[in-house]
Amino acid sequence: MKAEVRTGRSRTSVSVPFHDTETELKATSRNDGMLTFSKVLIFSLPALGAVLADPLMSLVDTACVGQVSSIGLAALGPNTAVFGFVSMVFQFFSVSTTAMVSRAHSERNEIAQKIISQCVSDALSLALLCGSISTAVLLLFGRTILDMMYTPHELIRPALQYLHIRSVALPATLVTVVGTAASLGSRDSKTPLKVSVITGTLNVFINLYLVLGPPKMGIIGSAIGTCLSQYLGAVIFFTHMVDKRKGDNKLTIKLRFPNAQRSKPFVSSGAVLTTRSVCVMSSYSLATAASASMGTLTVAAHQVLMGIMTVAQFVPEPLSSCAQSNLASVGSTLGNNSNRKKQSKYAKNACMLLLVCGFSLGVLCALGVYLLLTYSSQIFSSDPHVVLATRAMAPLLSVSTLIYANVCVMDGLLFASGRMSFAAGTSIINLPIVAYWIGRASHGGFGLVGVWWSLLSIFAVRLVQNFSMVASDYGLVDNFLSGKKRDNPMRHRRRNLL
Repeated sequence: MKAEVRTGRSRTSVSVPFHDTETELKATSRNDGMLTFSKVLIFSLPALGAVLADPLMSLVDTACVGQVSSIGLAALGPNTAVFGFVSMVFQFFSVSTTAMVSRAHSERNEIAQKIISQCVSDALSLALLCGSISTAVLLLFGRTILDMMYTPHELIRPALQYLHIRSVALPATLVTVVGTAASLGSRDSKTPLKVSVITGTLNVFINLYLVLGPPKMGIIGSAIGTCLSQYLGAVIFFTHMVDKRKGDNKLTIKLRFPNAQRSKPFVSSGAVLTTRSVCVMSSYSLATAASASMGTLTVAAHQVLMGIMTVAQFVPEPLSSCAQSNLASVGSTLGNNSNRKKQSKYAKNACMLLLVCGFSLGVLCALGVYLLLTYSSQIFSSDPHVVLATRAMAPLLSVSTLIYANVCVMDGLLFASGRMSFAAGTSIINLPIVAYWIGRASHGGFGLVGVWWSLLSIFAVRLVQNFSMVASDYGLVDNFLSGKKRDNPMRHRRRNLL
């Protein structure tokens, strides 16, 4: 969960801009409702810094542990899958909190401030409860969970030690998720970025000392660094929310035991997307389990590849959020009969711009991944066998990165047009497909290459699925199919935008 959720990095489908809504809408009207490349940059760059800080930190952990021991590096593999799965289960904290705070923040009055305080209080209370329960489950059944991941016998001890220490940080992790969501809902992207930088810096120094320094604690030192940085982030967010210097914007936090009524808004609003995310994360868990069943060196190489892929997957996230924010906001302001043509033009042009940006960014990420694995694989492991295995996977991982960048941007476009159920439904359908492919790769002797070919194939399937729906919603193929433009390419999902 380090890379996925330490500061709320779970995929969110809430249309929440980082800028002031009124200013953004005025700028939209001055430019005939067109989304420009400069606006995309202004929106995405601050978010990119906050998004990348955490997965880069996880990659540093992988590199540090890999320099000490291949056993420790391999033991990170099952843990990454376990905590990543947990992060997806609790994605609704990010989705629901951001949405509710954003709606209240738009009112900008005393009543709205009370609503925000109540929302954040309920979210924090539920987060602490869920985090504590999750910690207890992992402490009690950690060994069973690792066995279910086909963790080799020689990895059980270090993997279980890491899991137990990391699990203690889960309450702080979910508090940090709520703090990030509350900040983004209040149009504040700077605070999450600052917290990420501070916690990331602390984690790097702890890793350098405990893992590579005199203590030589290996994977245990990495877990301690993660745990301490998580709690520091939670403390910073909580202090920020109740800071008296904020005057009228200070939140009144009242922690109380969650009941069904107070928990329902958080669970129900994110249920569909949580289902989708769990299915996606299950694919990665199956890939990790298959790699673990192939031996220590294989799962160690897989851990390096997953660490790099995790960073690459988060790079296009700001473009996805940009799609959600801008298209949803224009839908709510231009969504009437007299402005349908204007809305149609805005939606189609914005879609095309974001797709081009996503493809270009994907090419850059693919090139970076290829060069990193080809010429610098040794920074992630001191074992020559692991280095050679990861270097050989450079072309495959590069293509996966390119495809996923486009899938990610299309996810944002689908969320903006209200296709939440489509995203969840296709993920449910895709899960048994990728499970079958990974199973064949594992038992057919195809090794790590077969596992990653399975992941690449499911990325390609998602690309086709997403593009077919995006093209339908935004009218991208009208000129080719009928020579006519649709009156409103988002008409099927307008009610979700208003």
